[in-house]
Amino acid sequence: MLYIRYLLIVDFTFLWMKGSFGGDCTTAENVTSLRKALLKDYDPYLRPRRLQEDPVIINASFGVSRLHDLNEKERKISILGYFRLTWIDEFLVWDKDKHQNISDIVVKTDDIWWPTIGLGNPISDFETMKNTYGIFQVSFSGVIAWSPGALFSVMCDMKLQKFPFDTQTCDFVFVVLGYTKKDIVINANPDILNVQGTTEWDVLETKFLELPGGSNGLKIRFTLRRKPYFVLLTVTMPLTLLSILNIFVFLIPVESGEKTSYAISTFLAYSIYLSVMGSSLPDDAESIVYMTLYIEVMMSLSVLIMALVIIQIRLIFYHGDDPLPCCPENSVTNEEDTDVISIDLNDKSIRKENEPSKSKKRTWSNSMAMIDRILFAFFFLSLCTFNTLFFSLMLR
Repeated sequence: MLYIRYLLIVDFTFLWMKGSFGGDCTTAENVTSLRKALLKDYDPYLRPRRLQEDPVIINASFGVSRLHDLNEKERKISILGYFRLTWIDEFLVWDKDKHQNISDIVVKTDDIWWPTIGLGNPISDFETMKNTYGIFQVSFSGVIAWSPGALFSVMCDMKLQKFPFDTQTCDFVFVVLGYTKKDIVINANPDILNVQGTTEWDVLETKFLELPGGSNGLKIRFTLRRKPYFVLLTVTMPLTLLSILNIFVFLIPVESGEKTSYAISTFLAYSIYLSVMGSSLPDDAESIVYMTLYIEVMMSLSVLIMALVIIQIRLIFYHGDDPLPCCPENSVTNEEDTDVISIDLNDKSIRKENEPSKSKKRTWSNSMAMIDRILFAFFFLSLCTFNTLFFSLMLR
């Protein structure tokens, strides 16, 4: 009796396993047979619509792994990103209940229709996005998913007038080749995923835009803002300190002989900064970078200071003892009287007389320190005014 019960349990278990796995078992032969049946009369050059008047609707989303590079000199921006494209192929639909519950299959790129999409504003040669792995995943409802990714590099028209407080807007244009908007409609997901900036740039905004002029495709716009702290500490702050240091040439006495060498050293420092700025920024003849204009103004100020220093030295050398034009000789006198003692040898008496002191003349030599103080105050006020106006313009 126990033996019969044991046999019944084994038979029931075998029948249950056969009904669960044996009847609808997905085998390699079943998948191959389904693929051959679907692709038997498939035309990869025909849009996947039974009514060819109907457009193919492609749902597109875009994700950015990282902002790779933004080169101001070459006007180039590069991002490492990927698309998520899905569409329905009406010729690749099957009933999975009639095909051993097969819900999806894999087909090769050359076997089915897929959109040809290219980067419309590349930095180098025009290329279309490729199916890197050469296969597509197709579901039983006809939904085909494709995720092409690459390092996209495009030209970006940069406006650097307010460098390093600038904001740049760069567009990535993707065009659909060979089809109009009546043939293919792209529905873009407005949310771009995983957008991260770099150590130099923050990503303010990303959005999809339609292409103008009836072109078929989409445009992805990135709005970036530069992080100015590094440039402020390495370029702007040293330039401001150098401009203040430049006017201290008027506190060096003329007699020391160091005025001209000090002024020339400051001018050369500005020249070095200007060459560094010129090598890192693009050659743009349509607009002026305010920072370059700032250095030019500071260099002009340095030239003016150098010219005044040379004039000072020449006046001291040739006209050091000449009186100032505004103060002729004997115009400045000492108001106090000087007691003069006179001795008369005939009557051997000593008389004390009151006699005004001799006049002191104000010459170029003994007035140069006062002139230096006046020039220092004038250039200091001018420098503060210019820096205030400049940084107000940059931060506006």
